[in-house]
Amino acid sequence: MDEKIRVAIYIRVSTEQQAKYGDSLREQNETLESYVNNRKDLELVSTYIDDGISGQKLQRDEFQRLLSDVENDQIDMILFTKLDRWFRNLRHYLNTQEILEKHNVAWKAVTQEFYDTSTPIGRTIIAQMMSFGELEAQMTSDRIKAVFENKTKKGEVTSGKVPLGYSIKDKKLVINDDAEMVRDLFDFYLSNGTMRQTVYYLEDKYKIKRDYQSVKGMLTNKKYIGEHKGNLNYCPSIIDKDVFEEVQNRLANNVKYNSHRTFIFSGLVKCSVCDSAFSGNTRRYKKKRPNAEGVFEVTESKNYRCSKHRANINNCFNKKIITEKNLEKYLLENIKNRMLEMESRRNLAKKREPSVDNTKNIARKLARLKDAYLNEVISLEEYKKDKLVLDAQLDKQIKDNKPVKTSKFSSADIDWNFFKSYSNLTESDKRELWRAIIKKITVDDKGNITLFFN
Repeated sequence: MDEKIRVAIYIRVSTEQQAKYGDSLREQNETLESYVNNRKDLELVSTYIDDGISGQKLQRDEFQRLLSDVENDQIDMILFTKLDRWFRNLRHYLNTQEILEKHNVAWKAVTQEFYDTSTPIGRTIIAQMMSFGELEAQMTSDRIKAVFENKTKKGEVTSGKVPLGYSIKDKKLVINDDAEMVRDLFDFYLSNGTMRQTVYYLEDKYKIKRDYQSVKGMLTNKKYIGEHKGNLNYCPSIIDKDVFEEVQNRLANNVKYNSHRTFIFSGLVKCSVCDSAFSGNTRRYKKKRPNAEGVFEVTESKNYRCSKHRANINNCFNKKIITEKNLEKYLLENIKNRMLEMESRRNLAKKREPSVDNTKNIARKLARLKDAYLNEVISLEEYKKDKLVLDAQLDKQIKDNKPVKTSKFSSADIDWNFFKSYSNLTESDKRELWRAIIKKITVDDKGNITLFFN
């Protein structure tokens, strides 16, 4: 007897209203199960239901679980009622099709027989339709590109976003009152010579908060000298060409203001809130008291802070600043004890009795929960609430089943006496030392430090 084809049923509705009155979950399920039952060569493996989710979106919970099962080679064919239940986005379709083909998985729209990748005719029809769709998209793109090029030649704007110092009038850029601010910013950069100070200057004087790349984009924007995409007379200029060229030369020769400084923990320190890197920067300040000669000495402090909070990206609330000196001190005082604690926890985890694997039991509960929803025994709200609990249990079980990771080396491999001569190391050697031992250092908004070892 030939092996049966392992089938997955995929069901999707865009809205709760559609689930009740339109192409409902129950109707799709009945159609698809009937199709499977009428074919002796098919075996239903699992049903995947996404409710209230648009086909334009790729991040659908059950769709992602379906792809995971495909990649684990648990499925041979995917069934759905109509193509629009599967995808409404060409790029998503092509990316997913690549995964399916890699694992020899076919799909079929049971109420649209010509959409069937398991037959030569079906594959040919789909390939042709997708080719026409892609061709249409390219032609549309070329038409839009040609329209934009024509607008640029005539000096017309192609979007509503304009550089600081300009406004739009009669489809063209005109200079507004902020032009003086732009000239001042260019002059400040030439006199000061650092991007960081220019960013601070814009915020302190004009209350405009921009990140490093945004300010650099302003300083390199050719629209300020009236040029744009080959049109040398695109708009009225705000900056003289000689000033603009001098700024470009300065930027090219001073890409990184801190290139002569070594930040020991650059790339190692991460934000525990948003997992972004802490960027290094140097601050200068005068001492509160004069020295013996009556001079207020200027000292430097190398600091680290969350790059996304600093740039006001993703609303990260971690504004904690940690100095390199204090971080270095913390590590020297705590590195050995923290590493021993980590080894103790890992050894304890190894000795624990393995937990009971309830993965299959939880999966059965999820299947029964779906059946209850499809048969209208429970409401959509009850289904979502119980599914959330079971999904959390399943995630925890999967984590518990993972083997305990071991370090590349233990504390016994390290010569701790070496740290007595730490102060004699160069900054580059210190960087290499910490990277050999530590994988990551996280800092939260309270200044709490957590070490992760290699």
